[in-house]
Amino acid sequence: MVSPSVQWDGRNYPYVAPKKLSIDRSLKLHTAAEASIDPVTYEVVRHAMWNMNVEHGNTIMKISGSPICAYGHDFNPCLLDEIGDFVFFGPFLQYLGSATTSAIKWTLENRSTNPGIEDGDIFLTNDPWIGATHQSDVTLIAPLFWEGKLFCWVGNTLHQWDLGGTSPGGFNPQAPDIFSEAGCIPPIKIVEKGRLRRDIEEEYIRRSRVPQLVALDLRAEIAGCNVARERMLSLIKRYGPETIKGVIRKLQNDSEKAFLARLNTIPDGTWREVGWIEMANTQDRHIYRNALTLTKRGNKLIFSNEGTDPQSGTLNCTMVAWKGAIASMICAQMLFDQMFVVEGAYRHCEFNATPGTLTCATYPAAVSAAPALTLLQTIALAGLVISKMLACSSDPELRKEVQSCMGAAMYPIAAFNGIDQRKSPFVSFLLDPVGAALAGLSWRDGVDTGGWPWDLQSTMPNVEEHEWFYPIFYLWRRELRDSGGAGKFRGGNSAELAFIPHKTDRLTFITATGHAAVPPPGLFGGSPPSTTRYTIKRDARVRSHMSETGKMPDTLEDLPGKTEYLAPKSFNIPALPDDVFVLAWAGAGGYGDPLERDPEAVHRDLVNGNITADWAKQAYGVVFDQSGKLDKAATDHIRDQLRAGRLANAPKKEHFKANVDGARQVAEGLLLVGFGSEAFLACAKCHTRISRARDNYKLHCVTESHPVTAANPHILDPKTYIDDAVVFQTYVCPGCGLLLQTEILRPGGEPLWDLQLAEVKRK
Repeated sequence: MVSPSVQWDGRNYPYVAPKKLSIDRSLKLHTAAEASIDPVTYEVVRHAMWNMNVEHGNTIMKISGSPICAYGHDFNPCLLDEIGDFVFFGPFLQYLGSATTSAIKWTLENRSTNPGIEDGDIFLTNDPWIGATHQSDVTLIAPLFWEGKLFCWVGNTLHQWDLGGTSPGGFNPQAPDIFSEAGCIPPIKIVEKGRLRRDIEEEYIRRSRVPQLVALDLRAEIAGCNVARERMLSLIKRYGPETIKGVIRKLQNDSEKAFLARLNTIPDGTWREVGWIEMANTQDRHIYRNALTLTKRGNKLIFSNEGTDPQSGTLNCTMVAWKGAIASMICAQMLFDQMFVVEGAYRHCEFNATPGTLTCATYPAAVSAAPALTLLQTIALAGLVISKMLACSSDPELRKEVQSCMGAAMYPIAAFNGIDQRKSPFVSFLLDPVGAALAGLSWRDGVDTGGWPWDLQSTMPNVEEHEWFYPIFYLWRRELRDSGGAGKFRGGNSAELAFIPHKTDRLTFITATGHAAVPPPGLFGGSPPSTTRYTIKRDARVRSHMSETGKMPDTLEDLPGKTEYLAPKSFNIPALPDDVFVLAWAGAGGYGDPLERDPEAVHRDLVNGNITADWAKQAYGVVFDQSGKLDKAATDHIRDQLRAGRLANAPKKEHFKANVDGARQVAEGLLLVGFGSEAFLACAKCHTRISRARDNYKLHCVTESHPVTAANPHILDPKTYIDDAVVFQTYVCPGCGLLLQTEILRPGGEPLWDLQLAEVKRK
């Protein structure tokens, strides 16, 4: 009789690595490291390891046949030490990083005895509760041994085309649970002692609708691991194992020192942000709350998802994904000079998520749409809470990293499938929204269609190449004027595309996104940007239009037919050759009060085609004459009127003007004055005392609720998609009318306490 050996039953989720891993004694770890490395050797070796990691990524791109890899950079290579702590991860998709370290630690604990971890092995997993952000993101991890001891790991994660399930391409907006999605694979040994296991590979690709492409992507990942191992072995042979391990330790320690030095400039406190996601499935018409709280306490950052709604439908992501989302913005905003060595920050971060919530879903929740939805929104929220914290720093250089909400804060998945122009079945999703808008910063405007702050090499696909890959014909792809959030520094504009099916009888679409009814937030008085919108113009007869006019249409208004707005979660929507499909994605949030924007900057935006004159007047209070020149007198007049209008319903009372000598800036429009229990917040513009520092300052502002459509001209009435009511709320200084913060919430909801400082003691 054989005793059962399987202890893991699929319910011990989420996996959180213990401080001390339980590893089989037969697996020996290499831990010896030189305590002191001479500077020249250190610089040479660390850059050699960095270049090795980049070569690892470039190898994947060269071998993979996937546009998702080539343009979306939906992958990341990693170098990790013997227990799976980070050394480097690549300059590609940052949020994938946490998957690799989690997969290695789980594998060390659960595979070191059976089947064992040996030289030449490579393990594969796509289990979102172990080492993936969703099932399509396949993680490979490869141990590297030196003289019989496990020296380090190399690994990568790559989004693969289709791994089965009920929805082509892997995104299923109506999945009730994981069993309607691609299957989860706990770490398995796909390569054993250097040899790809045919039985495992055949089982793996059998589930796919495009097995040849999946097999190619698998080989791309394996090749990347092999190249990285070869380069690391060459370094070890040249410099010695103790020297290389000493460089690894120094990289991690230097990252920690830089992180702590920056934390030391920031007072203790708590900062919060909230985002809203629509529709848990294709039939739902409600919104759901994604909350992120950052607490700084001494030399530690604590991230919490307190206030996040329970897991629901297809909106869920796992803790692995949630942690990676936060880590991507820690790297971008606090470790920008540390070559993506995030381990130093990890040593001083706690991630406290409540199981059973949208950002810490428990098995068997549906999670296939996680990266496009809750994960990307969490990246945006992480950037905002970190920005609110950095705004309190005494270091002016660190305050330059403060930014509003990034564009495309939830990726607008437009997955489509059918028979292509070569009469072969295909499945993919549009990669154009990689041209996301960059957020407004504390010192400059965001960049129109500039990419993402957490993927430094993202590129929009070439239109002609997309038309070569897929049976489509583009009518236009252009930036959208006014789509960025208004602000002292405006958010970047997003874009819109339109195409028709071409050389095919029909296309079938699946959509999976959010921010269609409720836009992303702005920061410190900046306005929310545009929302995402999927549109189909039925029976538009584009070919007839071009034949009759000799021109390409450039607006839907030029065409006949019926306009249909697709819900942000829709399944198997057909498009015929005379139908036009249009996708517009959300812009980036604005930073600071729009009425504080330099009128000359607004004029440049008008000349450059970034905004319209109507929006310039409505959002910025900037007026132009009939020739398009700036009318300064009219601008000053209308701005005075707009500020007075903000205070029209304010209680009539005298406001205390504070002495702000020695005050500390803690937001674009707020100063912290004084110390201890006597400290208070004052307006940075007019020095009106707002509230005690220990109170929620919003409760002492002039507050007004507006329709969400007032935030940006591209926002549709939310009732197009949802039944829940939402409002756009503004918080204004009672003394001068400076717009201090904006927020989207349910009517009558409690204002978010987004700035909660601990008592600052006099030094």
